[in-house]
Amino acid sequence: MNFADRLQQRWSKLITPIIGQIPAQGYWASGWDYYHYYQHENLPGLDYYPYWSTYQETYPVPRSIYAQPHGAFRWTTITMPESYWLTVPQGTVLSGRQSVGSVIAHDGKVIHDTSRQWANPPEKNQACHDKFPRKINIKDTLAVVAIGGGGMNYYHWLTEVLPRIYLLKHGDIWQKIDRFFIDEPSQKIAITLDILGIPLSQRIYARFDRTLASPLVIAPQFLRSQPRWRVDFLRTTFLPYRDVHSSKVSKIYISRSQASRRRILNEAEVLDYLKLRGYVPFCLEDFSFLEQVSLFSQAQIIIGLHGAGLTNVAWCPAGARLLEIFPSESIPSYYWVLASQAGVNYYYFLSLNHPPLPQDDTVIDLKQFRQAVEHLEA
Repeated sequence: MNFADRLQQRWSKLITPIIGQIPAQGYWASGWDYYHYYQHENLPGLDYYPYWSTYQETYPVPRSIYAQPHGAFRWTTITMPESYWLTVPQGTVLSGRQSVGSVIAHDGKVIHDTSRQWANPPEKNQACHDKFPRKINIKDTLAVVAIGGGGMNYYHWLTEVLPRIYLLKHGDIWQKIDRFFIDEPSQKIAITLDILGIPLSQRIYARFDRTLASPLVIAPQFLRSQPRWRVDFLRTTFLPYRDVHSSKVSKIYISRSQASRRRILNEAEVLDYLKLRGYVPFCLEDFSFLEQVSLFSQAQIIIGLHGAGLTNVAWCPAGARLLEIFPSESIPSYYWVLASQAGVNYYYFLSLNHPPLPQDDTVIDLKQFRQAVEHLEA
């Protein structure tokens, strides 16, 4: 964000509480509810495209050295909701706080599930209670793919932002899009937008609080789940760009030594052991996006502490193995799901310190860790 953007952001925060407006008067719980209500009124521009119907996925039970799987992995069958995009005539798009990407319909009601606000009760949607900047009218058809929050994080970018773009590639809507309202990517991952055919001239970045009114807003589903088609999309889109002639490394250890939190404090001892077994450590901050795709597309075994770098399991060949290390009792299951969908065998190891260390750092019990690695390789 340049100086002018920072200045505008600060000015917006100061002036919005004074002259801003509450943009929504009521809500639609979902895009389907809005569409279903108006679909028979011949509302010009209104459309709904169901790309993928509701279905169930079942994942293999994670493997570990423990007698029973951790409770975080008890739900091995998950129901995936319908994947869709919705067009909203005379719509309004919000940027700011938890409402990045929220869409307000022509009738003044916010469509609750169009942004991360879906996790809150619809009656508490910020658009119905908080002030936002006054509307800026644009003439362009606007596709909303920004998610705010961690949208620029490597995992969320690849598995939540880009799949929303992919949805728009279906149902004869792509050619109607003039601009994309999107989180601003880091220099490293901006190449993904080039590959997907979204030039800089078509991007409106969700940098600060604002309210945009468009003759037609296109809102793909905010991904509240992890459908398998995301991984299929990532692999078919980006694996063709890998460098098949790059050096092959079959055993990878992902180091978080350059991170500000969630580090292995006795990593030197861990590496002494892993290097003897043929593992090569990598700090992924030093690699471009396509270099990471190339590196992991040839890997057979990956070990790493929970973090965004594990998203690269999406590029691994089927039959590869992943050992995820958890440094606390907070055990998200999404890399288990991602690995399973990519055909990668998933293992986990708990490195829980008592009392827990600050910043989710950890000190690994080397005896238990050796058992986990031997089990991984067996």
